[in-house]
Amino acid sequence: MALRQVRSLKRQKYQRALNKCVHKINKEIQNDWLWNGRFVLRQTYAQFHMFEDHSGALFEFVLELKDTKTGKVEYEQFDNYDYDWRLVWWVNECITNKWDVWSEQPDPNKQARLEGRTPN
Repeated sequence: MALRQVRSLKRQKYQRALNKCVHKINKEIQNDWLWNGRFVLRQTYAQFHMFEDHSGALFEFVLELKDTKTGKVEYEQFDNYDYDWRLVWWVNECITNKWDVWSEQPDPNKQARLEGRTPN
């Protein structure tokens, strides 16, 4: 198998794993009763490097987390070695600490809809 094909197959493997993880997080946010799809995660950049001794590869990428309600955006760079646990931690960190969405004034109409009653 040619070196170019190996590069391509490894890159596709890492990209598919990343797409699966991002899709899963987006789906969980979309189906969450509290967030209702308020936050969207997407990939903005990717770069792939094979090691010189061909023992492995490095897949680096940048992800964007956007708050669709306020328009706030955060970017973070990850690689294929630690993104699975860091990604979930970073999303949680942005939502709870950086953007501090919990401190916003609650909307009584939204709260009434969540509780299943009509707003006043």
